[in-house]
Amino acid sequence: MSKKLTQRLSFRLHQWLGLASAAVLLVVGLTGALLALEDQITDAWPKTPLKVSGAPLTPPQLAPHLEMPGKILSRIYLESDPASPGRAMYLDDSPQGFSFQSFNPYTGELLGPRPAIEEFFADVMALHRWLLIPRSVGSLITGTAALMAIGLLIAGIIRRAPDKLSSLKGWLAWKKGAKGRHALWQFHALLGTWFFIPLLLMALTGPWFAFDWYRQGLTQMLGSGQGSGPVQSQGREVNLDAAWQGFLSVKPDGQYLRWMMPRGPRGAITVLYLEADAPHHHAYSRLSLDAGSGALLHQQRYSDLQGGDYWLANIYALHTGLYFGLPGRIIWSLAGLAFGSFAVTGVWLFFNRRARPKDKALGPAQTLITYASQSGTAAAQGQRLKGWLDSQGHGAHLKALGNLAPAQLAAYQQVLVLASTYGEGEPPDSALGFQQQLAQAQVPLDGLKVGVWAFGASQYQQFCAFGHWLAERFGQLGAELLLPVTEVDRGAEHSIRQWSQALAEKLSLGGHMSEAHWQQAELIGNQCLNPGSIRAVHDIRLALPGHYQPGDLLELLPVRSEGELRAAALAAGQDPDAPVSLSGDIQPLWQALDQLEWQGPQGPDAQAWVDSLAPLAPRSYSIASHQGPVRLMVRHVIKDDGSTGLASGQLCQGAVGQHFKTRLKGHGSFRLPEDPAPLVLLGAGTGLAPYLGFLAQLRAQGRQGQAWLLFGERQPGQDYYYQDELEAFLADGTLARLDLAWSRSDGRYVQQALAQALPQLDQVLAQGAHLYVCGAIDGIGKGVHQVLLEHLGEAGVAALVTAGRYHRDLY
Repeated sequence: MSKKLTQRLSFRLHQWLGLASAAVLLVVGLTGALLALEDQITDAWPKTPLKVSGAPLTPPQLAPHLEMPGKILSRIYLESDPASPGRAMYLDDSPQGFSFQSFNPYTGELLGPRPAIEEFFADVMALHRWLLIPRSVGSLITGTAALMAIGLLIAGIIRRAPDKLSSLKGWLAWKKGAKGRHALWQFHALLGTWFFIPLLLMALTGPWFAFDWYRQGLTQMLGSGQGSGPVQSQGREVNLDAAWQGFLSVKPDGQYLRWMMPRGPRGAITVLYLEADAPHHHAYSRLSLDAGSGALLHQQRYSDLQGGDYWLANIYALHTGLYFGLPGRIIWSLAGLAFGSFAVTGVWLFFNRRARPKDKALGPAQTLITYASQSGTAAAQGQRLKGWLDSQGHGAHLKALGNLAPAQLAAYQQVLVLASTYGEGEPPDSALGFQQQLAQAQVPLDGLKVGVWAFGASQYQQFCAFGHWLAERFGQLGAELLLPVTEVDRGAEHSIRQWSQALAEKLSLGGHMSEAHWQQAELIGNQCLNPGSIRAVHDIRLALPGHYQPGDLLELLPVRSEGELRAAALAAGQDPDAPVSLSGDIQPLWQALDQLEWQGPQGPDAQAWVDSLAPLAPRSYSIASHQGPVRLMVRHVIKDDGSTGLASGQLCQGAVGQHFKTRLKGHGSFRLPEDPAPLVLLGAGTGLAPYLGFLAQLRAQGRQGQAWLLFGERQPGQDYYYQDELEAFLADGTLARLDLAWSRSDGRYVQQALAQALPQLDQVLAQGAHLYVCGAIDGIGKGVHQVLLEHLGEAGVAALVTAGRYHRDLY
């Protein structure tokens, strides 16, 4: 069985056993924590000592004094402290079937019920062992929970087991910086690891007190069999004087702890006592005496016990930690608290995990919004569109296209498709399976109205090709276009606004879709990582509100001053205040230029120039951190004419305290898998950025030995970004392997490094590895993809994509 499958099965077993037993383990764990320190608490409790006068009365002398109407004397308990009262146990018709009375061992005087502290712990014990319900039912529940605890503990430790001994330190240590769900998960996992041995001993010994079959099975498996048969008296008569003399013949000092009357008509009298060198107060030696004659029937000295018999005699001591003295009692008490806490943290983690829906599809709806997104743009716009429709009372379902089958579309009156095109006309990775199904489907879609919102980048020849293909294929199956296909170039807001206005007219909606929400981010750090390079890369730190996950993106909308815009218009030979039309609005030329991409003078007139320009698109940067201020890796773009990239120039030349127009964008297809799996991270240049966040998250979660990073740049002396940070990840086990490729000094690229490690790639793929590729689409993107095609074949690569194990963030 592969490690991936083993961990997945152990995770599911741990999860479901924990959920099924959580309530019982909460009660048993908390009460067990208290019971582990019962002796210490009881000894410290204020009490009035008895007056010690001579030797305690013998059982034959005590029995007449201890008789009570309607009760049968069953056991006599004496304490090792001579100033403590004794206890008498009676069989009666109470709900529990027994009761206790305190007595003076020197006079036999009955002192009434046990002290309040002893009664309290008796109730705690009853709650611990049978939940204060009928014993036959309660013991079944707690015993079953203990058996389930064995399974969930073993499954949990298998899931967390480190790959190598060198990772043990990180496996046992608290990772600083964890917050929220990750901190709670770390608390849950580390407590289970730290207390695994005492918790497992508790769980293994717990069913002993609940199930006869468990006791008998352990006895047969571990015991020697000596004295295991029934011990019976010769007659039915009980002669306590003869039994006492028989006891004195074996133990002349007459000191005992428990004197147990015969069970049944021919039962023997059993006496428990401590030898002088007993290691703890439950290290009992045992005598069985003929109830009539006092003859010794069986003797078991604790000091003579060996092997399995020894461990069977210490079941209680192992269950409570008594076997290990006071340190053991303290550790077992803490472990009991940990057991109880697992019920709370485990259930919270389970429901928190389930409360993070990928899609929204609640209740009936006539409209389906579905998206195919590579970098998160279409997904974000789908959420925005659904919010608008919901606010208008037009209920809609929201689903990822990759989670649909073509036949499901027929259940709706209209389908609004937001489809990104990836690379040269390809569907996003997550929608490849749907495209293949739709291409072969013969599903009649007559009467269905479809609106397609096609996202892409006009720099590619096959601009918005996937959106157009979907519209054409839907038409072939009988669907009717609700609106003409609308192309959105790099998320252009004016195209989004035009489409939403047309949709509002078609669906008779009021208002319009909300404006894109931008946030002000403050630059708090700016450092060049490779000074002197003609391809400078900067470490940029930004403070802004909001939550993100490693792998997500930060979008930045370049902001230009009025002076810059007027100067651009004048440089083009145009009047900055000349009226032009943009998106149906009449505005001065310089204001229109603020919404457009422009470079150099163009003409012949202001309106023609505006019409020729592409809309201003936000720039997307991979986030290189896992929490706190946003960290970016930004290459300072220098163009052939010496001008700088619009956004990169503003960031890399920015001063601390400067503000930028930004927004966080989720990138759901480029995140770490929730279940543990090997990771192959391939990045070139600034494509290293998301992996810094990934590795920080892995470290915070205590996930070690899973990540293999292949990183490439030009020169190791100048372009080894974050060298100390990467080597620290390698040293603490967060990174299992680091391969470097230097194109100028060694002539090696990342794709070549991967091709030279195909046996290792096969090994991790067999374990369920996820592959991540980040960087230039024409460089590392095509290079790595070609290596995979040559090695795995088209079917193998498609299988990785369909399984959601091939993640690409390319630009």
